[in-house]
Amino acid sequence: MHEHVLFLPVASAFFFTEIKNGAFTKLFSGLVQKLWVKWELEGMVVLSLLLQFVLLLVGYCRKKQGKCSHYVAIFAWFSYVAADWVTTVALSALLKAKVKELTNELVVFWTPFLLLHLGGPSTISAYALTDNELWLRYFLGLVIQVGVAIYAYVKFGTNNALRYSAIPIFIAGIIKYGERIWILRDASYKQFSSSAFLSTGGNTLDTIQTSALTSNHRPQTFDEFLRDKNVMEEGKSFHKAYYLYKMYIPLFSELRLRIYRNLRDNFMLSHTISAEDAFKIVQIELGFLYDKLYTKSTVLQSVKGVILQSICLLSTFAAVITFSITVSNYDYPWDDICISYLLLGGAIFVDIYSTIAHALSDWTMCHLSIPSNSVHKFLGCSIASWLVHCKARKKGITSMAQHSLIDYCFKVKTSWWSSILSILDIEDFWGKFCYTSWVKVNPSLKNFIHSHLQEKFKRYQNIKDEAPREKIDKKYGEFDYELLTTMLKERGDHVLQGKGIVFKDEFKWSINDVEFSHSILLWHIATFLLFYDDRRRYSSSVLGLYCQISKLLSDYMMYLLLARPLMLPKGIGQVRIRDTQEEMIRFFGHVKSLNNNDVASALLHRQNEFPPSLIHSKSVLKDGCKLASMLKALVEELLWDPEEKWEMIANVWMEMLVFAASKCRWKHHETHLRHGGELLTHVALLMEHLGLTENIRIVQQLSAEGQPLKWDWEQHPQMSYYLA
Repeated sequence: MHEHVLFLPVASAFFFTEIKNGAFTKLFSGLVQKLWVKWELEGMVVLSLLLQFVLLLVGYCRKKQGKCSHYVAIFAWFSYVAADWVTTVALSALLKAKVKELTNELVVFWTPFLLLHLGGPSTISAYALTDNELWLRYFLGLVIQVGVAIYAYVKFGTNNALRYSAIPIFIAGIIKYGERIWILRDASYKQFSSSAFLSTGGNTLDTIQTSALTSNHRPQTFDEFLRDKNVMEEGKSFHKAYYLYKMYIPLFSELRLRIYRNLRDNFMLSHTISAEDAFKIVQIELGFLYDKLYTKSTVLQSVKGVILQSICLLSTFAAVITFSITVSNYDYPWDDICISYLLLGGAIFVDIYSTIAHALSDWTMCHLSIPSNSVHKFLGCSIASWLVHCKARKKGITSMAQHSLIDYCFKVKTSWWSSILSILDIEDFWGKFCYTSWVKVNPSLKNFIHSHLQEKFKRYQNIKDEAPREKIDKKYGEFDYELLTTMLKERGDHVLQGKGIVFKDEFKWSINDVEFSHSILLWHIATFLLFYDDRRRYSSSVLGLYCQISKLLSDYMMYLLLARPLMLPKGIGQVRIRDTQEEMIRFFGHVKSLNNNDVASALLHRQNEFPPSLIHSKSVLKDGCKLASMLKALVEELLWDPEEKWEMIANVWMEMLVFAASKCRWKHHETHLRHGGELLTHVALLMEHLGLTENIRIVQQLSAEGQPLKWDWEQHPQMSYYLA
């Protein structure tokens, strides 16, 4: 759907300019028509500048998680489309206007600003990934819009001095629009994936293998590389994240890697790293990926980009000087002069803001933390050290979404205006976003996730090491792909079996015998019921930390199923959610006085009172209550304390989260980076770096002599170094 957005501004702009004259003649009086003719272009130019400021703000805000992320996404979409529409309408109006209709000579000076606005601010280059694939259409738009702007420039330009004042803005506008196309093309799937295969020198696979035969030293570790570079302590995490981002470009491009076994440690995080540092590195790495796909930040990483940015800024300052000199010699209306200075000031502000934002970005931190000379070293010990220290306070992902299905059903479905939402067909949208809450991702949850992933990898290593040598895959050496795949398919069955539960006979129907979305709904309902039932019976100190973690993960997985279904394996989860909501309304009627504790108590103790299900109903409410009762009875039978029960439930949810992360394609992860990113994305990348992935296979090196391959961290983007 979004791929047609590019044609919307052009088509609607020409349609608008065609009908507006006739419509205004019939609908409005002569006075209104005169006011519209006088202020039409002024209003559009000012509105175009205002939309640039909005894009500048939302482009910065939409990479952050939180309760406002959905509203930011809406503003981003609207402003992204409206910005192109307004500038195109203004250029179309100029194209069709007659010289005698325009009494304002400053129009010739405003025209190139419209072209400058089409280039957009640095904080947003694409609204969605599909924009990157449409870079060729944007290039065609550049040709057309530049042609229209030049035509209007020549058509209405009577003041030669004013013409010359506008030339620097024309130069900056063409550069800005060209920058946008350059970034879109560079972030397209073909170019992005190809960037990992580019060779920057003569180090081909043959020459590297030759050097490997004569080399007796082991590959340089990353810590040794940073020590040789004299990298500041606060900047090491930025460098680690940057190099991991560069090495994992093939995975971000939906490609699979086969890595030489002796280089494996260079691609993975140490298993001794803390949860805080691991999530911090993953956050920085995803920040690099977001900037690459959705912003212009990467343009300033090259010398060409810095030169073009400098030309734009200098051109704008030159236009300010020449316009100030020119305008003093002519008697232009003061309001038009104010608009002209507003456009000039806005252009300078956007460029300066872009420069400062880049100077404070993670990209710059990588450069500042390496003192390459005495001047740089002095700067690094003062200003750079302070900047890096401020950036180093990142703690990884900060918030996660929550959605309680039963809570939502009871609050919204029984309200008087739910029928209105249903008629307007926005009930699902309201439920997904307006009733989604956000909570902080606390250190305890990060530690729990990180510890679970490390334990899973250790279990994989132990099973593999204990296997008979003849069963180890000869093609992949010490890497057992089938074993790892089997472990990643676990959805809670391993946890239950580890507790000594007869899994096959009692609980298999709730995990392995149903599709994944069905299993999420069953365990979500059971977790809700047990959570509020235990809160009524015990104090929070008795329930322990695992109770809170279970509820957080349960509501997060429910949020993914409801609002981000493409990130989960395919199923009919939306149908089951709808039918479950309907059955709950039938069970409770329109009672409005019950709280969550009362709802949980009623569902647990009145299961036999469920009304007969409809023939084609896919509701899981009754089965979810059954699962909760079975878990409750099991605890009483095994004489567990509440904390042990919640530890088991938390680990079941964690296995479901790991399963979902391993099955989600990176295209869907990247899509939701523009909404602030998801916890699932952070977990998926953390799994990649800890070795829990089907996308990477560890292979033996090709050298028959067994000499280690030479590893050059400076040349690491070359696929020949690590792609077998």
